[in-house]
Amino acid sequence: MARPFPLKTLLDLARDHSDEAGRKLAQLKIKWHEAEEKMHQLIAFREEYRNRLHLNTQTGIAMSAWREFQSFMLKLDKAIELQGDEVAKCKLRWEGGQREWLEQQRKLKAFDTLSQRHHAKEAVREAKVEQKEQDEFAGKSVNSRKTGET
Repeated sequence: MARPFPLKTLLDLARDHSDEAGRKLAQLKIKWHEAEEKMHQLIAFREEYRNRLHLNTQTGIAMSAWREFQSFMLKLDKAIELQGDEVAKCKLRWEGGQREWLEQQRKLKAFDTLSQRHHAKEAVREAKVEQKEQDEFAGKSVNSRKTGET
């Protein structure tokens, strides 16, 4: 009978860590894309607002409305800048998560390789034991025939 892989617990733990790192990486990618989408929405809103103002300025605009527009555009530009910073942070977190996932994959592969080697050695050992048992059985059969012939 094959002996169990002595590092099976560590293999299972490495598999769990790798799976968890993969789930975390997927979540980080989602957050990164959500941050990018939010930034694109802010940029699109700024362009839309700028285009509406351009249409309004052709027919004339009050000075107070112009100041409000400038103030709003400054706030919107600041929001876009902050969102760009958030996108960069999300990308860095994702890159860190990717490195962690790759490290966990490397560990899992190492334990998996050890497991495969163990199972291969056990298969060879079992084949030798089985061959030895068959040889002994064949030897006993030959001996019992010889003693039966005399």
